[in-house]
Amino acid sequence: MSPFQRLLFVPIFCTAGSVFAQDLKLPRITKDDPLPKLAGDGQDVTFLRKITDRTFVHEEAKVSFTVPAGWKEIKPQRLARKIDRRVSTVLRIEETEKDVVASLYWIPMNPGQKMSEWVRDTPANGEYGEEYETIKAVYGAPPKVSLPTKSKVGPFEVYRIDINGQDRDKHDGVLYLFEVKSGSTSWLFKARISYPKGDRVQYDPYALKVLGEYSMLPGGVDKK
Repeated sequence: MSPFQRLLFVPIFCTAGSVFAQDLKLPRITKDDPLPKLAGDGQDVTFLRKITDRTFVHEEAKVSFTVPAGWKEIKPQRLARKIDRRVSTVLRIEETEKDVVASLYWIPMNPGQKMSEWVRDTPANGEYGEEYETIKAVYGAPPKVSLPTKSKVGPFEVYRIDINGQDRDKHDGVLYLFEVKSGSTSWLFKARISYPKGDRVQYDPYALKVLGEYSMLPGGVDKK
């Protein structure tokens, strides 16, 4: 199975289900083209604009991402949201030789919503945020899923959750989350990375490499 056919961790708005056991049908990798600002009825709008061979800029969130050298990419997609018409975007990349796959999400948060509602490193009523509790419900309590930890990575304050795949899965993974405010909107960023099961030490540098390729543009503010 191609790495791009694996569904990484938990679906975008926290619907439960096995992650690595499901298939996600994605379009074929296509030749790199700058993405249009507007397209037809807006279904193809992603707000990601390609400015170099490997660098995308999200014009609304004021954050760029550079695809690591040697990795392959798939053209960004707008995520389907029938009720909320705001634009959420996913970009998927892979390092085929090492069987490492990353899914990167740009998600507008609801007005007044706090990052701690998604994830936090200290418990409130025994819970660590919606994202963590959903992942724990799928994979199990620690040590299957690590408690969230928080650290500074470049300009971003990043939460990390390590995930040990279920026994039938062939991959483990890590989820990074951070928040950036641009204008009046706060954006949730997720980087979901999977790699072959059983050797986190070997593959952790690949995950950290992906995380290190984010950059904040003028106008973006890290939310602490």
